[in-house]
Amino acid sequence: MEDLISHAAPRTPGRTPIRAEIQALRAFAVLAVVLYHVWPGRLPGGYVGVDVFFAISGFLIIGHLLRDIDRNGRVSLTTFWAKRARRLLPASLLVLVVTGVATVIWAPSTLWQQWFKEIAASAVYVQNWVLSLDAVDYLGAENAPSAVQHFWSLSVEEQFYIFWPIVIVLLLALSKRYPAIPARRSIAAALVLLTAGSFVASVAGVANDPAGAYFVTQSRAWEFGAGGILALLTSAERRNLPAVRAVLSWVGIAALAATVLLFTPETPFPGWAALLPVGGALAVIWAGTPSVRWAPTGLMRLRPVQWIGDISYSLYLWHWPLLVIAPYALGHDLGLRSSLVILAASFVLAWVTKVLVEDPVRNARALTARPARVTLTATVAATLMVVGLTGTGYVRTGQDIAAAAAAAQEQLEHDKACAGAMAVMSGCPDPYAPNALTNPTLAGTDIGRGVQMTDECKQTLEDYAVLSCDIGDTTDPTATIALIGDSHAGAFLEALDLYGREHGVTFVTYLKTWCAATGASGVGPRDYGTAAGNDSCARWGDTVLDTVAADPSIDAAVFTNFTQGYLAPASNGSGRPVTPSDFQQAWERVSASGKRVIALRDVPNAGDVHVPSCIAEHSDVVDPCATPLDDAVLPPSTDPVLVAAAASGTPVVDVDDVFCDDRECHTLIGGLVTYFDTHHMTATFSRTLAPVVGDRIMAAMQG
Repeated sequence: MEDLISHAAPRTPGRTPIRAEIQALRAFAVLAVVLYHVWPGRLPGGYVGVDVFFAISGFLIIGHLLRDIDRNGRVSLTTFWAKRARRLLPASLLVLVVTGVATVIWAPSTLWQQWFKEIAASAVYVQNWVLSLDAVDYLGAENAPSAVQHFWSLSVEEQFYIFWPIVIVLLLALSKRYPAIPARRSIAAALVLLTAGSFVASVAGVANDPAGAYFVTQSRAWEFGAGGILALLTSAERRNLPAVRAVLSWVGIAALAATVLLFTPETPFPGWAALLPVGGALAVIWAGTPSVRWAPTGLMRLRPVQWIGDISYSLYLWHWPLLVIAPYALGHDLGLRSSLVILAASFVLAWVTKVLVEDPVRNARALTARPARVTLTATVAATLMVVGLTGTGYVRTGQDIAAAAAAAQEQLEHDKACAGAMAVMSGCPDPYAPNALTNPTLAGTDIGRGVQMTDECKQTLEDYAVLSCDIGDTTDPTATIALIGDSHAGAFLEALDLYGREHGVTFVTYLKTWCAATGASGVGPRDYGTAAGNDSCARWGDTVLDTVAADPSIDAAVFTNFTQGYLAPASNGSGRPVTPSDFQQAWERVSASGKRVIALRDVPNAGDVHVPSCIAEHSDVVDPCATPLDDAVLPPSTDPVLVAAAASGTPVVDVDDVFCDDRECHTLIGGLVTYFDTHHMTATFSRTLAPVVGDRIMAAMQG
C-alpha cells in the first residue's frame, strides 16, 4: 500500500526524496485508524485515515508515473508492478499467513469459512468486493468482523496500481499514433474525467446503497484521482510562498482534525463528506514544509512522527488482526490494559516487520538486479500458496459441515421427541443443555429456503416482481394459506413445508428481502434501507396484497416480519418506521375479500450476539448465550403488530413460549442452536417448530 510505505532508505539516484509532510500525514492517518479501532468512541471519525492514505497514494503514484514519462518517454508496466510487489507483498502475505494460523488456534470454528474466504480474497486484493457484497447481503452483513477486514483498503489500492498505469500506457500509445494529441494533456483529461465520474458514483452510491458504496472501488477512485490531479498541477517547482503555504498547511491540519473528531460512523460516507479529509491531506501536501517559524514544519519533522510514518504500513497490517483475535485467545473482551498491550504489540511487530521483512525484500539484489518477471513470478507463487492453504481450509471446513449435517439429520430421524422445540413443548429434562446434536459450526451455515440471499422463493431488496412458492401438500390440500413477509417469514418456510405435507395444507409464500410487506409508502428497514429498496417494497407489497385478495384458492393469509428492524428510520434518511396503521390497512385489504388474516408474531432476537459463535466459545456450558427477555422481545405496547392486532381484532400466533421463560430467551434448545446469526432461525430448528406453529396457525384460522 504505497500510501503507507515510507521511503526511509538513503536517497539514491532515481529515488524520490523523503517528504516530511507526507511522512507526517502517514503517521496521522495510521494513528487515526488504529485509535478508532481500539477506542472508537474517543475518535469517532478516525476511519477517515484511509481516505488520507488514498489521497497520498494518488499523488505519489501519478507523480511517479509522470516522472517516468518525462525521463524515459514510456512506462514499463512490469517494472512498475514489480516494485509495488516488492514493497507490498512480503509484509501483507506474512500477516495473512500468521492470521490464518491464529484463526485455527483461537477463533471459533464457526468463523473459519468466512475468515478463510476473506484471507484468500485479501491475498488477491479483492477483499473490498467481498465486503461490499456482504454489506448488501443482509445475512453476510451480520458476520463477525474478520481478522483481515482491514485489507479492503489495500485491495482498493492494488486495483488502483493495476488500473491506472494501464490507462497511462494506452494514452501514451494513442499519443504516439496521433502526435497532435499531447500525452500529458490526454493523461490530464482522462484523470479529470475519471475522477469526476468516480465522485458522482460515490455520491450516488452513498445515497442509494451506503453500505456497499463504502467499499467499492468506483466510490473511492476519485480520492486517488484528486491526489493525481495535484501531482499534475505541482509537477513544476512551486513558487516560494512560505507564509501562504504555512497558512494552507494549518488549514489542512484543521480540516483533518475536524473530520476525526466530528465525523461518526453514521456520517454518510464517502461521498461529499470525504472531500474534507481528502482536501485537508492535499492541502498539507501542496504546502510542503514552509520555512516560516509559525508553520507546522517543526511538528511534522519530530522524530516520533517520522518514525510512525516510517512503520505505518506494517502498523496498519498488524493492529487489526491483534484486536480481533485477542478476545478469543484471552477468553474475554478487551479492557483498557489489554487494549494498551495490543497497541504496544502492534508497534513492536510493525517495527520488526519493517526492519526484517519490508526493507530487506524491497532492496534485495536477488530481485532488484534481475528482470521484473522474476519478482512477478515469485509474487504469483507466494500468493497462490496463501490462496491454496486458505482455500484448502475453506473446503475442509465445508466438508466437515456437510458430514455433521448428515449425521444430525440421521439422528433427528430416529429421535425427534426431545430435539429442538419439542424439548420445551414435551417437558424434556435439561432442554437448554448441549448434547450430541449441538454443532454451532453447522448452525452457522444452516440456512433454509426462504432466507438465503439468492432464493427462488424470495425477492431481492430492490426488485419488485412478485415471486411465489407453493410448499406443503401441493397435490390435494384441504386448505391453502398465504405466508407474507420478509426473511423472518421465510425462516418459517421449512416448518410450514413439513407441517403442510403432514396435514394436507398448501402454503403459498410471498417473501421479499427487508420488506415489512404492508404496501405502505416510505417504510424502510433501520440498517439496510435504500430509497430504491423502500420504493420497491411498497410496490411489491401493494401487488402482493391485491394478488392474495383476488386469489379464490387462498383461504387465509399469515403476515410476519422482523418487526424490530423497522421501528427506527434508516440512518441515511431513506424511509420511515412502520406503524400499527400500516399493518391494519394491509390486513384490511385482504380480509375485505373474505379471507382470514393471521398475525404471526416475530421470533425473539439475540441482540448483538452471534449465536453460533457464542455457543462455540462456551461449548460445555448450559444455555450459555441466553438473552434477557426485555432485550429479546418487544413489549406488547410498542410492538406495532400486536397493537394493530388488538385494534383490528386480528388473531395472533405467538411462539415465544418455545424460546422464552419469564426471564430470558434461549438460543440452545433441545440440543439445537436456534439461530444461524443473531435472529434468523436455522433450518433444522425451524423444522422442529413445525407442529407448534402449524397447529397454532390452523387454530387461528378456524377462529
